[in-house]
Amino acid sequence: MGYWILRFLFIVLLKIFFRFRVEGRENLPRKTNFIVAANHASFLDALVVGTAIGQRTYWIASRKLYRVLWLRVFFMLIDAIPSGNASRTVVALLERNKNVGLFPEGHVTRDGRMHEFKSGAALMAIKTGRPIVPCAIIGTYEALPINGRFPKLFSPITIKIGKPKYLFKEFDEVIDDVRLQEGMMRIKKTIKELMHAC
Repeated sequence: MGYWILRFLFIVLLKIFFRFRVEGRENLPRKTNFIVAANHASFLDALVVGTAIGQRTYWIASRKLYRVLWLRVFFMLIDAIPSGNASRTVVALLERNKNVGLFPEGHVTRDGRMHEFKSGAALMAIKTGRPIVPCAIIGTYEALPINGRFPKLFSPITIKIGKPKYLFKEFDEVIDDVRLQEGMMRIKKTIKELMHAC
């Protein structure tokens, strides 16, 4: 209940104060749940991507952020998953047809550029057979960079949702590192293309 109330409030606030736009919502899978993977430019990112997706999504959040009281309360309201030993929880959620979101960079960018991707999203996709939905976040770095204290109002924010990427499911306990890297390079390339598309 709290999740949907927060989402409604976020939609209103984003529309009013950040000229919020979403492109590519038609690319979201309709017959299966999925993994959301996005670039990480600001602490606003999970909020804006979750709002853009419009479906309940369980986000993986850095365990370090749980030390901040108000963030810990916020994460509890949206049922976020602490990073660290999250893989079993994520696999269980995906197998129960829940959506999961994560930021493959593993941290918020400090310079506005997209950095190297970790292989977590590819690993979850290969283990469960669920597609990865790449999302490009544009404008949140300008609206609230990592060192910013307050959001810059009326700074436009756009979310571009790409077509889902399928990585073939494997049942082996250990997944080949090369395969994981190739999978994440595909996702990173797609997100970069979405960011620079007109």
